[in-house]
Amino acid sequence: MTENLPGNIADVVTTGRAAFARSDWQTAYDSLVEADAITPLAAEDLDRAAEAAMWVGDHQACIEFGQRAFNAWEAAGDVKHAASAAMSLCRDHTARQRSAVAAGWWQRAQHLLEDVEECSETGRLTSLNGFIAMFLLKDLDAAEGHFGRALQIARAVGDRDLEAMQLVMIGTVQVRRGDVTSGLRVVDEAMTPAVAGSLGNIVTAQIYCSTISLCQALGDVRRAHEWTEEAVSCSTRPGTSDYPGDCRLHRAEITRLRGDWTEAETELHRVMDDLERWDLTHVGGAWYELGAIELRRGDLAGARQAFARAQEYGNECLPGLVAQLLPVLIEAQIHGDDLDAADASLARLTEFAETFATVVPQAETAIGAARLAAARNDLERAATSARAAISLWRDAGLPYETAQAQHLLADVSNRAGDRAAAIVELDAALSVFEGLGATRDPTAAQMLRARLGDLAPGRRVCRTFMFTDIVDSTRLLAAMGDDRWAAVLRWHDRTIRDLLMQHGGIEVKQRGGGDGFFAAFEQASDAVECAQAIQRQCAAHREEAGFAPDVRIGVHQADALLSGHDFAGIGVHEAARIGATAEAGQIVASATTIAAAGSPAATPPVEVALKGLAAPMLVQTVEWS
Repeated sequence: MTENLPGNIADVVTTGRAAFARSDWQTAYDSLVEADAITPLAAEDLDRAAEAAMWVGDHQACIEFGQRAFNAWEAAGDVKHAASAAMSLCRDHTARQRSAVAAGWWQRAQHLLEDVEECSETGRLTSLNGFIAMFLLKDLDAAEGHFGRALQIARAVGDRDLEAMQLVMIGTVQVRRGDVTSGLRVVDEAMTPAVAGSLGNIVTAQIYCSTISLCQALGDVRRAHEWTEEAVSCSTRPGTSDYPGDCRLHRAEITRLRGDWTEAETELHRVMDDLERWDLTHVGGAWYELGAIELRRGDLAGARQAFARAQEYGNECLPGLVAQLLPVLIEAQIHGDDLDAADASLARLTEFAETFATVVPQAETAIGAARLAAARNDLERAATSARAAISLWRDAGLPYETAQAQHLLADVSNRAGDRAAAIVELDAALSVFEGLGATRDPTAAQMLRARLGDLAPGRRVCRTFMFTDIVDSTRLLAAMGDDRWAAVLRWHDRTIRDLLMQHGGIEVKQRGGGDGFFAAFEQASDAVECAQAIQRQCAAHREEAGFAPDVRIGVHQADALLSGHDFAGIGVHEAARIGATAEAGQIVASATTIAAAGSPAATPPVEVALKGLAAPMLVQTVEWS
């Protein structure tokens, strides 16, 4: 109410309330602080000021306004609002690792709601008891009971925020029990209203973060990436872009896994200030991610320092999941020549992978089996397992791990006498290592490559070649300037490399100027599907972000000469010329490639003359929208 306030103060409060309603946190915070400096705010405006302070990252102000709101509600005899303020303060102190203070506010909320009939506040308290049971007491039965009861209350009183949060937590309990499929189905259901924008800002961000964290803990990188893409679209809605740093941290984790270490590192440093002001546990997570990047780059001193900082914030650096610890243990046991112990560890990892049925544990199992078989000189089994690992890592979109598996396969192939196959795999791995900026892994790979020597030219292979090209790149560069164009290219390169990885394509080289790629595929269908995925991703990004470059793509299956990691021959030139006939947003493929790919939807064949080639060729435009 503003009736009793002086006109100028009432206007400022009204401005703050309106800004709060549209999630303009900085304006809401500034206006309410300005009004409060002249006349103390009413209880409901103190609540608003506390939440706005949280969003802008002023933790101390959030606590102070929250405590004042609690006192005002309690003095007014409004136990429900007082209990709600107490539970918010419990959350806020938990984020700062002040467990004793958080427990005090939790107990205060318990006392206030002792004789209150079921309502949103009692449901929220019941849910809080579930968190305590699961994360502190490690009692899944009690946690499930609390979350289930809170869900019943939420549905009885029509509280959609509370309902969605309970679904996430019930799904998490089911996953922890080993019922991964059912648990993730429930979690996905909870994400639906969050994606639709029908939940409150805090609950939306909490559900995103809980879901992504659960997926990453399971090694379900594919699902984590899908929901991360949704989190990006969610962040365009006012108020959700910087929930204090959590969602951005998880996006940086996915970015690191998918191979863009520079972008991940930049975002981690950018988000660190927000996390420092709000959630100290997540600060530890950010330092851990920075350590993981430095470790992969080969900067052991930098990695050691980052992991030490992570430990300072309560992150133990070595994640507790079996799927993350056992691969390291297996490798150590193999290096220590304790192969029987490695067998036992692999059996445990296999059981875990079968139970949770997600791609990362499956890939870790395959690479563990390959290493163990190689140690026993069972080269055929080692090669089979390494190829399985490569396929799984590619499916997950993790280039660094894929390259490591290719390095192992190269070593096994060389020991088995297949020098040509070893060179192909090793050159592919080295290309990825160099592109990522890794320095530790390439050393051993380059030593093996030097021993293998050159591959004799002329080994004929059949591949499906893809050429991509950004249309009017020179004009765009002139219009956008160096910095903006560099950002566009980073998105373009990351997107295409991710999709090549997902569809089994190999990046042969990046074309001059960095505005296109030359890639090769074993199967024509994979190449066509990858081309369609590239165009769809460009269209989706254009719709979401307002701009994406127009890309044209040519696809052609042909024989070529393989030398090292490069291809030569008339078939490669035909593929490049076919790509040059495409217009912005088009995929043009030779008619023979369309047939080999299983005849995807395409326009009727037309005969075109290809520059520099004597014979015309039948081509078709592939539909992708």
